Amino acid sequence: MDLTLHRGQWMPLLPESVRMVVIMALPVEAIMRAYDYLTPDIDETAVSLSVVERMMPLGVWGVLCAIVGVVTLWGLAWRWPRTAITGLRLGAATYAVLAAGQWIAVVENPWLDGIRGPGMASIFAFAYFGMALGYVRQQRLGQV
Repeated sequence: MDLTLHRGQWMPLLPESVRMVVIMALPVEAIMRAYDYLTPDIDETAVSLSVVERMMPLGVWGVLCAIVGVVTLWGLAWRWPRTAITGLRLGAATYAVLAAGQWIAVVENPWLDGIRGPGMASIFAFAYFGMALGYVRQQRLGQV
């Protein structure tokens, strides 16, 4: 009985029928975050903001996230790679800064309590960066 693991030939790509829905999730989340930052805080959740989020008024973070979401969505929807890449790069930078602030807030907590927030922001930063890098490579190879 052979128990050796063999790597398959399958390349996990997004099926065309759902590709845009999945890709659009990133800028839609940025717009939802912008809405959250721009609307009044009725239950004092702003008290739990990270040191980075407190560096600027929440409205500024909201506008930044709105720009990320709208520019990225605009570029994707109209199939303008430079516009999409600009939004994605701005998203990578914005989410990396937000993640850094959230990591600072939880790094000293026992068992990294509260890791979900910085973990999600980091995942979004990597996704924005990866998509921007991938689309730049597509352009350089003449695939767009």
